[in-house]
Amino acid sequence: IALAKELFGEHYRDRIKELNASDERGINVVREKIKNYAQESINLTQTKNLNLPPWKIIILDEADNMTSESQYALRRIMEECSKITRFCIICNYHHRIIDPIVSRCALFRFKPIPKLELKNQLKLISKKEKLKCSISVINKISDYSRGDLRKAINFLQRCYNCFGDGISSMIIDEISGIVEESKLKKFINDCILNKEKDVLEFLNYVYTSGYSLVNQILVLHNLVLENKKFTSEDKASIIILLANIDQNLIKGCDELIQLYRLAYFIINRKKSNLKNCVQNN
Repeated sequence: IALAKELFGEHYRDRIKELNASDERGINVVREKIKNYAQESINLTQTKNLNLPPWKIIILDEADNMTSESQYALRRIMEECSKITRFCIICNYHHRIIDPIVSRCALFRFKPIPKLELKNQLKLISKKEKLKCSISVINKISDYSRGDLRKAINFLQRCYNCFGDGISSMIIDEISGIVEESKLKKFINDCILNKEKDVLEFLNYVYTSGYSLVNQILVLHNLVLENKKFTSEDKASIIILLANIDQNLIKGCDELIQLYRLAYFIINRKKSNLKNCVQNN
């Protein structure tokens, strides 16, 4: 929308059509609403007089939720109306967009916002809202947000609404839904030392306390890299497993089963490595 405003100025409302995730975007909507708008002609006199681009824009937000039938119908419209209509397709996972559409588009990947920019923005908000927020709290919020500025601002607002100026690192940990780092360290060490009883107690604690495994992935990743008891091969294999677990959680797999899988893998990693060596030989 910001780009459209820059391109079309005060006439941008006449030149863009936005469909977000809340709109129905089945094949009928693509064939009717999107097709009709894409085929509409443009006022060429206005275009020449005001020096505007000779086309309009259709913005499809979260397009990865569209069905494959809708996407194939959209591909045809993109081909037929390319002279007077351009498409801006926004998605989280571009692999869910069919190849014929991807091949017709220029692909732009937006990286997470750098931590320094996140911290500066949180400091600015704290100053304007007259919120006394320590540097350690801002650092922790920026770490947990992982480059997502919207998440960081919502985090800061939630903390302020609940605790006012009394925000501490402990409160951030509690609200974030991340298990205490000391407990995660103990869990990994218990797995290394094959303390099955302690491992099962931790798994039960995480499950009954309502913690989400999704929030623990990054912390576990960092703890595995820092742990000196793991060999380089162990670290590589565990991190690959964490990536697979993260992917499975996105697809909706059971979190407890995935956590059991991680614990079992770490406990049996030596046996697995030995088995692989025997098979390779």
